[in-house]
Amino acid sequence: MNIQSPNKPAITTTQEVDHSGLGNAVAWNEEISGAHEVWLMCQEELEGCDLSREAQCLLHELGFDGENHADVAEAIEERMRESILSLEVRSRWHSPGADAEPGDYQILLTWGGPSLQIIGELNEHAEPCSFRLRYQHWGTPWTEYLDADADALDWFTGLFWYGE
Repeated sequence: MNIQSPNKPAITTTQEVDHSGLGNAVAWNEEISGAHEVWLMCQEELEGCDLSREAQCLLHELGFDGENHADVAEAIEERMRESILSLEVRSRWHSPGADAEPGDYQILLTWGGPSLQIIGELNEHAEPCSFRLRYQHWGTPWTEYLDADADALDWFTGLFWYGE
């Protein structure tokens, strides 16, 4: 964009574009954190706290009236489960013919440019026992988003079924 004043030369400005996928990771982290915050409030585990802007918007959007805690909690869980593109599980090394045990999982949140995923390991009960939020843009390596809300990601990954 060129900005020109009659008494000054033209100044060219550019708007930086987030090619790293970091902005995508930040936005998803805020969305998952806000949903977790509202879910905790609906479980009456979070009282007397100031809610984040994301959580307040979600409460308003879901029609929270101060009494419908269970309905809002259920709506949040359903929304979060439907927000992903895919969930995949791969098994650990095993002998041919033996039952394969779940080993690792990947939840794909966005794909392309930018991409965002949660990866981790599953325990012997096929439940997540670790998680890492990672982002990528075309031609760049996967990068871990280190400022992720660990409690919210733990809750979020627990919303899904990973096998027996």
